Amino acid sequence: MPVRGGELALARYGSSKGKPILAIHGITSSNRAWQSFAVAMVPNGYTLYAVDLRGRGRSNSLPAPFGMENHARDMFEVLNFLKLEKVDVVGHSMGAFVAVALLGMYPERVGRTVLIDGGLRLALPAGFTVEMVLPVVLGPALARLQMVFKTKEEYRNYWKPQAAFIKGWSTAHDEYSDYDLVGQPSNLIPATNPAAVEEDSRDLFEQELIDKTLQNLKEEVLMLRAVRGLQNEETPLYPQQVLDAILPKYPKVKVVTVEDTNHYDILLDQSGANRCAELAFGVKV
Repeated sequence: MPVRGGELALARYGSSKGKPILAIHGITSSNRAWQSFAVAMVPNGYTLYAVDLRGRGRSNSLPAPFGMENHARDMFEVLNFLKLEKVDVVGHSMGAFVAVALLGMYPERVGRTVLIDGGLRLALPAGFTVEMVLPVVLGPALARLQMVFKTKEEYRNYWKPQAAFIKGWSTAHDEYSDYDLVGQPSNLIPATNPAAVEEDSRDLFEQELIDKTLQNLKEEVLMLRAVRGLQNEETPLYPQQVLDAILPKYPKVKVVTVEDTNHYDILLDQSGANRCAELAFGVKV
């Protein structure tokens, strides 16, 4: 579909007649992150419209500027393209921040908002600035984006041993991994534009729109929190002490911890996706 600077890729899971949900992926992800969630939702009468955000997937040629407000403008164009006057929105990781920005900028177009392990401003360690933290946060992701793979199987084998996928690997993970590659055989690279990652990351730590939107919510927003971190470490992306400090500012944000999940498998593993579907939309899986 047309957006500023070119075309944005949009996937549909399910029939066009189902109850629509706009699904927004994370910082180096794609619309394929929603496969398992769709397995839970589509048989229950829902249709997922899952984007490739500007700079990712098959939208990777779309130009800057990036940032949460620009992604929200793209999502507004998606809703217009689909002729959806009002829609429930679910976002994972950075996609949750985009969901909050969309709610802040176009509240009349957003119904229920669900955040999956994202959307609340990330805490800076004491004495650190964003400039100091970004190289640490982005280092592993940016290193992967510079790698070249000969085959899809080689890229799958890069992912499989990572602790985030300790619950196992599935055909959905194959599809997620394969879709992330662009280029020709023997010269395959991850689709995400590194410049998009760098620009977008700043908004995860300091974004006035995100903060103001969450402070001024009129309806409850549900955040589903993983109990472990990005690489299955015991410290989650949102430690309890951080939530205790920031949630008083956001009285309409309801946080539910999803047991036995990390930042990735809360959505990419079928068991985590099923639980998110049940908690967020009350479906029976």
